[in-house]
Amino acid sequence: MKWKKERKKTNILLGAVFIPVLALIVAANFASKDKEISETENRTLSQRPAFTLQGVANGTYMDQFESYASDQFIGRDAWRKVYTVFCRIGGSREEEGVFLEKNNQLMEDISVPDEETLDATITGLNRYAEDNEDVRVSMLLVPDAAQILQDELPLFARTADQSVLFGEVENELSDRIQWIDGISVMENHSEEKLYYKTDHHWTTQGAYDMFLDTASMFDIEDAASVSYDVYTVTDTFNGTLSGTSGFDTDISETIEVYIPQKDFPYVVTYVEEQTKSASLYSTEALDTRDQYAVFLNGNHSLIEIETAAENDRVLLLVKDSFANSMVSFFIPYYREIVIVDPRYYAGYLDDLTETYHVTDTLFLYSGNTFFTDTNLQGILGGGEL
Repeated sequence: MKWKKERKKTNILLGAVFIPVLALIVAANFASKDKEISETENRTLSQRPAFTLQGVANGTYMDQFESYASDQFIGRDAWRKVYTVFCRIGGSREEEGVFLEKNNQLMEDISVPDEETLDATITGLNRYAEDNEDVRVSMLLVPDAAQILQDELPLFARTADQSVLFGEVENELSDRIQWIDGISVMENHSEEKLYYKTDHHWTTQGAYDMFLDTASMFDIEDAASVSYDVYTVTDTFNGTLSGTSGFDTDISETIEVYIPQKDFPYVVTYVEEQTKSASLYSTEALDTRDQYAVFLNGNHSLIEIETAAENDRVLLLVKDSFANSMVSFFIPYYREIVIVDPRYYAGYLDDLTETYHVTDTLFLYSGNTFFTDTNLQGILGGGEL
């Protein structure tokens, strides 16, 4: 029949086009040089796995190769944007665990912890507090945007309740650990811009609000007496959520730094890199994709800050990147601030506490990082209580 002949011709034509195009894409993928980092997503990309018979037998090689092929696919960023556009046309308001609100606010989904992992972390925290009885130990979990801005989530979007998750952590912590209610502070300032629209971090305004409202818990009674000048260091910031989700919101945001009007001298030492700086800020980072790295030049394993404060107080700050924009507010009140990021540090907190004669230890994390990162267990070390 004529229609069958026409369909056969069409199939042959499609095959004649599709097969060479597919072959060209495969060849281009093999010929292209692998990338180590995705600047758009601000993360390390999977590299070609080593072929081993054991890896093939247990399935790990294919899993690693699948991740590698996905990360290194030629034109990956462009394909992701095309895919996201079609999803938005189809009504989707969530990609890669990121919600797109009607005013172009991007928010990460709330992460739910693995119970076994969380129990191990809390056990380590309690042991640290009990073994270092002369140290004031505090815990501050910063709520993520989807918790504080939940009224702005897309229609029918559902997330876990971070207030419940935080409450479970608080109930399991030792009485030796001072709990700081980060959710109440952020809710009290919810009319301000506390989070970037394109990034998962809080703004410097959010960090400053948190410091002012919780300073008394660190025996800082005159926090409001320090006046700051606020400077916009960039107005072209487009954060990691825009990159990881593929939602192209075309938004450029500002990043602000708070500089005290009174001079509080200090020296920053990046221990592993063996470099020093007279500033907490890295202007070079403003010329990169990751402009949030203007604070403390990004994340480092161990940082020492020596100040001119006339006291013997030493703060050990155990943190994720949320803390980077809050560090400056502690400068006037501690003789030394030691900052450790468990994602990059291989030692133990007990050793740091003894070496630096720590008087105060603050664990400061965003909720999502605290519930998903397992590195904190490693640096807490020690055994069970």
